[in-house]
Amino acid sequence: MSKSIIRIIKFVESRRLALLAVCLINLAGCNWYIPYEDDFSGINSLAQGGIIEATGYSVIQSHSGSEPQQRLMAIKAARLDAFRQLAEIVYGTYIDSNTTISDLTISDDVFRARVEGVIYGAEVIKIEPISGDTYAATLGLPRRIVDDLRLLYMRLLSSN
Repeated sequence: MSKSIIRIIKFVESRRLALLAVCLINLAGCNWYIPYEDDFSGINSLAQGGIIEATGYSVIQSHSGSEPQQRLMAIKAARLDAFRQLAEIVYGTYIDSNTTISDLTISDDVFRARVEGVIYGAEVIKIEPISGDTYAATLGLPRRIVDDLRLLYMRLLSSN
């Protein structure tokens, strides 16, 4: 090796310890605790009552049976969709994906989403037909119950 390269290496090695010390001092001054703040953008959250709202939808004709049975099943499906959305808010969504690339081209791209959780204390705010073929069900969940559900979930995770 040339003398100039050896001098550069020795210079860098001698400064490495000083650089490491400066980095550690800077990192020691950082605030590592980041408080958790909920961001419910896109979801109706009433600041006064602290109610989180979620709306589920269902098409009437997608259910079998007579017309009254189809309407009742659409209402029930819309409620379940609203419960699913509340579970997404409280617990989040588990996403699993696989991408297969062959000859530098995506040959297969698969996404799976899963929501799992318990929702209690939700209240029906309104159920209404949106058009002649769709029902919407809006549920409200008090903020204190959301906090309770998350606390119970974290305890369950920590016990496993």
